[in-house]
Amino acid sequence: MTNQPKVAIVTGGGRGIGAAVSRRLAADGFAVAVNYSRSARDAEDVVAKIVADGGQAVAIQADISRAADAERLVAETTAQLGAPTVLVNNAGMNKAGAARKQTPEDFDEVVAVNLNGAFYCTHFALPAMYEAGWGRVVFVNSPSGGRRPAPGMSAYSAAKAGLVGMAKTMAQEVARRGITVNCVMPGFVATDIVSSGGEAGVEVLTKQWPSILPESIASTVSFLVSDDAADVSGEEIGVWRGGPVGI
Repeated sequence: MTNQPKVAIVTGGGRGIGAAVSRRLAADGFAVAVNYSRSARDAEDVVAKIVADGGQAVAIQADISRAADAERLVAETTAQLGAPTVLVNNAGMNKAGAARKQTPEDFDEVVAVNLNGAFYCTHFALPAMYEAGWGRVVFVNSPSGGRRPAPGMSAYSAAKAGLVGMAKTMAQEVARRGITVNCVMPGFVATDIVSSGGEAGVEVLTKQWPSILPESIASTVSFLVSDDAADVSGEEIGVWRGGPVGI
């Protein structure tokens, strides 16, 4: 990406996997827009750490489940840092519940953040990547999106499965533009989404799955947005050390 600005947007970049990705991309030389919806302090802490380490970053509030906010996120990033050529769609949330109990409103909210928001951000970020002739889009996915579905996760699973189809389709659309689109599928990482299932659920996951550090996910994202991964596109890269273990 010679002569192209190294600017990245990380949605949900202030906490968990997003915070690790934001810090790693900054260490890789990217100016990072650390997006947040409500947790301003967390995002600002990440920005402060990046700046203290000699990097460049800004915190930008946007509820990416709203198209207008996603458009503003890209516009503010461009105004403050430059046109983004890397987008990591990490923001996510879940409201677990069996299909007969989960309200339509909760279903819509989960899909809006995890799936619609990822589309909105990508839609508004792609023009700058087309202009640059270079770009990287990464969706942070989940085993729930088809590999390891679980009861009570129909909305979350539907949204994450949708990301896979969207990534593979977009990868074909931009294949001749110097742009790649991929999914990263983390295994068990102790995040807010995992803890939303309650202590009992976390205990079960801890016993059944190898524990993965957020920094491991960040390292995989770092590779996918590098020039070394120029020919890797339309893929779902698992970072889960084989998944659930039976012993």
